[in-house]
Amino acid sequence: MKSMLIILNPIAGKGIAKKVELLLGDSGMNAHFKVQIQYTKRGGHAAEIAAKAVQEKVDVVIAAGGDGTVNEVASQLVHSNTALGIIPIGSGNGLARHLGYSMQIKKCLQQIAESKIEKIDTLLINNRFGVNVSGFGFDGFVAWKFNKEGKRGLSNYTKIALREYASYPPIHFELEGLPKPHFSNAHMLVIANASQFGNAAIIAPTAQLADGWMDVVMVRKPSPLQLPSMFYRLFTGKLKDADYLQSFKCKQFTATSDREIHLHIDGEACEPIKKINVVLQPKSLYVIDPK
Repeated sequence: MKSMLIILNPIAGKGIAKKVELLLGDSGMNAHFKVQIQYTKRGGHAAEIAAKAVQEKVDVVIAAGGDGTVNEVASQLVHSNTALGIIPIGSGNGLARHLGYSMQIKKCLQQIAESKIEKIDTLLINNRFGVNVSGFGFDGFVAWKFNKEGKRGLSNYTKIALREYASYPPIHFELEGLPKPHFSNAHMLVIANASQFGNAAIIAPTAQLADGWMDVVMVRKPSPLQLPSMFYRLFTGKLKDADYLQSFKCKQFTATSDREIHLHIDGEACEPIKKINVVLQPKSLYVIDPK
């Protein structure tokens, strides 16, 4: 019987993580896997647990938490034979939604018990691991504000974005490895391995996790009159047709900004920098694919 370790973030989902253990018995999981559970105790602890699981040759490690927990765990499983699974109990759950995991814990556990294992691409951004969607510019700044304020959820993220939108100055990017954009002043540069930030906000509708390409989306600041249409397109997967963005596919690129700006990697904010180098790592991570 294959081994499975579930890493639970006890504060994700307003404490809902504690309900996962109660639902395991009805999921059929124990018929397929020898299951162990371990709770995280601090930031970075999920990565430590996952690294140990790889050393012990655990077959599947489940990240039960949000996008930050998923990134922590996946960063230790990349280039190993241990597969990643997700129980999405965070605020955005971008990678889980792209993969097709149910947001209902019981159904999600059933999916994990019955699904196959596939390989997906991952990213290195300035030698830091990424697996979902990252951004350089306005979305990095909003992620920094969002993490600093501490209040989670889509409504607070949207509130911060709208509050800071008008005053955020445009950015001039110098790009290597990408076609020259049609406009020089941008609002942000999005690096998409998967399609969405989270909460079904689909920034890169054509992005696929195992196609050997990353999608890079350069976004110019839409006018205030375009904002309602932008939000509609963002949440219906139709943003690729908008005239304020351009999308490119590549395997590696470098972007240099005209000032220090914020970067976020899978929603986790980093300190402001002027340059990023992004490299695709094809078929580098095993995942449980509910599709």
